[in-house]
Formats: sequence, C-alpha cells, structure tokens
Amino acid sequence: MNRPWAYSAFRVQVRSRVLLSPRFLRLTLAGDELRNFAPWGVDQRIKVVLPFADGTIAEFGLLDDPTPHPSDWYSRWRALPEAERNVLRTYTPAAIRPEVGEIDVDFFLHEPAGPASAWAAAAQPGDRLVVNGPDIRMGRTGYGIHWNPGDARRFLLVADETAYPAVRNIVGTLGPDADVEVILEASDLADEILSRELPVHVRVRVVLRDVGVEAAVREWGSAFAGGPDFYAWLAGESGSTTSVRRYLADELAIPKDQVSFLGYWKLGGPLVG
Repeated sequence: MNRPWAYSAFRVQVRSRVLLSPRFLRLTLAGDELRNFAPWGVDQRIKVVLPFADGTIAEFGLLDDPTPHPSDWYSRWRALPEAERNVLRTYTPAAIRPEVGEIDVDFFLHEPAGPASAWAAAAQPGDRLVVNGPDIRMGRTGYGIHWNPGDARRFLLVADETAYPAVRNIVGTLGPDADVEVILEASDLADEILSRELPVHVRVRVVLRDVGVEAAVREWGSAFAGGPDFYAWLAGESGSTTSVRRYLADELAIPKDQVSFLGYWKLGGPLVG
C-alpha cells in the first residue's frame, strides 16, 4: 500500500503504568500496529492523541488507512471547534519494542495539571488512545528527529524533565570516548531520575528550576573552547531553550548548524498542536 507520509497513526492501549518518581509516570502502550513503529530512538518526536472522556477520537482523517499527510489531517483537526477536537501533545518515546508491539512513554505530571498530565495520572490498563509516529515501512526519513551531530565528539546536552527520555536515548548512542556534558533542570530533586542512569563517563550537573538552567550554561561556557567537533542539543521549556540558544550563538559564537533546540512546552500554556 502506498503511504504518503513518514508517520502513521497507531491505535494502542495502556498495558501498564509505573510511577518512577512522585511526578514521573511511565505508561507502556501496546498494540499489534506498533510492530511497524520505527525504532529510530534519540529525540524522535511523536504525537499522543488524547481521547475524550468517553474514550473516542474525533473524525479528522487521522485514522484513515494509510494515514494521510498532516497537511490533510492536521488542517481538518484545526478546523474543528476547540471543544470538539482531541488534545495533541508531543513526546519522545522512552523505549521502543516493535518486536512485541510496545512503546514506553514517560509523562511528567505538571502542577497545575494540563490535559496530558491529567489524562496520564488517571490512565489505567486497557484505556485506549492513538499515537502518531514513525512507520518503519517508509524507511528512515529523519522526520521528527533533531539530533544531527555529524562527526562531533564533544557534546553539551541541556534538558528539563520533559526531555529526560530524549537525553537518555541520545547518550545511549554515544560511545565512552565521547566528551559529554549534561545539564539537567528539575523543579524537585525527588523527580530528577536521570543522572543516576547515565554512564560514568558523562559529566552531569543538576540545577533546580528556581536557580535557572541558563546560569549553569553560562558557567559551563566560561571554559568553552570552540571547534567543528562540538555539538549542543537543548530541549525543554520554549522560552528557556531559546534563551540558552541565543547565548550560545551570540556570546560564544557557536555556528547555528552546531546547535539543535526544541521547545517541548511553553510556560503559561501549551505549544500549538
């Protein structure tokens, strides 16, 4: 069957839930369709389509087979009245197991809870939803992946809780000879679940949100030595990542093609879509 786009809609259900910390919840999502979910890893973006209270998904073309290009289904979704369209949120899978039709998605339960946090906190095994993600039948297109380090051997990764799964995935691709600096932001040390999982050769600094991640990046930058073998990856709150990106570009003169940055969420409200 001709597939017009790199992503497909996967119908899944919650298989299990594990509370990793007071505010980190891992949901294992399962379904036979996930056997075609591409295991590209790193910072691969997916869309989680949250069901309405009755478990349904509105009709806006996403569930057509094959899944249409987003210029079709996303436009139709946007055209629906807000109260009649399902909430979409962006995540990075914490693990992908196509051989058994499973993915893990880690939800950071924000306070106050937004729609995704509220849904995840209440989700139980058997609950159904839809995930829009990469389809291995389309081959590796690179869509939805920002991690593009080229031949770099020195790395700076900066992330808040929403980007912990991507950091875990990325570090897992880097060998012990890579020079890796990780700066993690957390609102509460009880939810800082990542630093103890990273390899011993990775230098990790944890910063509380009320201190601010930019101050830690500036401290790191005071000893920065430029070069083409360097690459930075930044992800988290949109305003914070933009501010750090500006510092790297304007004050450290790091070329734009040596920095990737993603806004997973926005202070005061969701990112569009």
